[in-house]
Amino acid sequence: MKDYLKLYLVTDRELSLGRSLEEVVSEAVKGGVTVVQLREKDASTGEFIELARRLMTLLKPLDIPLIINDRVDVALAVDADGVHIGQSDMSYEDARRLLGPDKIIGLSVENFEDIEAANALDVDYIGISPVYGTPTKTDTAEPFGLEGLRKAVKMSVHPTVAIGGMNASTIAEVMAAGTDGVAVVSAICSAENIRKATSELRTIVEANVRMSWSREVWKKSARIYDSILGLDFLKKLSEGTLSNDAFARYIAQDEIYLKNYYKQMYMLADLMEEEQDRNLFLSFAQSGMEGEKALHDMLIDKYGIDTDVKPSKVTSDYNAHICEGIATGNPCVALASVLPCMWIYNQVGLHILNHSKLEGNPYKEWILEYGQEEFTIGVNKVLKMIDGWAAKADKETREMMDHYYLKAALYEYAFWDYGYHGNGKSYEYIDSLEEWL
Repeated sequence: MKDYLKLYLVTDRELSLGRSLEEVVSEAVKGGVTVVQLREKDASTGEFIELARRLMTLLKPLDIPLIINDRVDVALAVDADGVHIGQSDMSYEDARRLLGPDKIIGLSVENFEDIEAANALDVDYIGISPVYGTPTKTDTAEPFGLEGLRKAVKMSVHPTVAIGGMNASTIAEVMAAGTDGVAVVSAICSAENIRKATSELRTIVEANVRMSWSREVWKKSARIYDSILGLDFLKKLSEGTLSNDAFARYIAQDEIYLKNYYKQMYMLADLMEEEQDRNLFLSFAQSGMEGEKALHDMLIDKYGIDTDVKPSKVTSDYNAHICEGIATGNPCVALASVLPCMWIYNQVGLHILNHSKLEGNPYKEWILEYGQEEFTIGVNKVLKMIDGWAAKADKETREMMDHYYLKAALYEYAFWDYGYHGNGKSYEYIDSLEEWL
């Protein structure tokens, strides 16, 4: 879940009881609003830009994102944090191309078909609209209702925001349905005391946030992940200054790891009860054998890498750890043990893609492989799957999931570290997991 989505203010000057836009937004932020969308359907381009600039001045020092409704040109003009687009607005692909990889893009969905289409896009969140009927938007589709919202949340691979009819009476049940946030208009803009009303809404939101297993375990592993990003191997790879010897050592060990990884995907597929889940892991095995193998073969040939090497202790112990998790026969634990290989790799790939120098970087092909949109979508599907299982699991199973995930995450750290240092460094810290949490 993206925390900034929790309490999402959509502005409406007509509902603001004569108060200025800055007054409404300022009081709402003081009350606990986490993101602001500037929605000005009737404003001229010049007026829209001026309003957006004023809000940017207000919100930027507070680290509150400003999202522009529909108008990508306005977002570009003021360097806003992102845009929210509807089904009839500019396409996601065009918006992303214009805004770049770092800006937030939200997309409204009006039915289940829209959600399926959105799942194929790497949007930052979807706005499920409308959940309930609302007087602020009369041109909307048939409301989802609470049951429809639950189905929509389960379907979506992206974070979700509920739109339409959000107020003190509805927010609790909406958050309990699993959505990541609520978009509020009149309950804030038309409140007599904006700060007080917003604070009350935020309290309801926080009391009903459903903490997913993936959110919990990611927070627990924060030090490990931050340490991974700080590794010399990844920093120099991002800069294009990593030595060929270090890269070759990493690829040679990764070649050994991946041969076991494909087998592990097939083993995971065998544990799946649902056919669609089974097919997902079979597709991972196949795409890995085709896509990653092709990348490896190219890199091995390009750099003349000798892959006739023995597995390092890190590599062999990491594979043994995953096999141990799979051998429990519990799909939750099995998937938790292999998840860091997917999730952390993807997050690292996206980080490097957004912060590296690609032009002239000798490792460009590797960077593009793990930061690609298709890979991200696949990882999001897995996170959705394991969070659903974890929600039904008992305490003992969740504790086992934590252990296998966190130790695997530490092995990810050690794997890259070995690529840089080789046997010149001790990796005994893997046995001291608690010290990293």
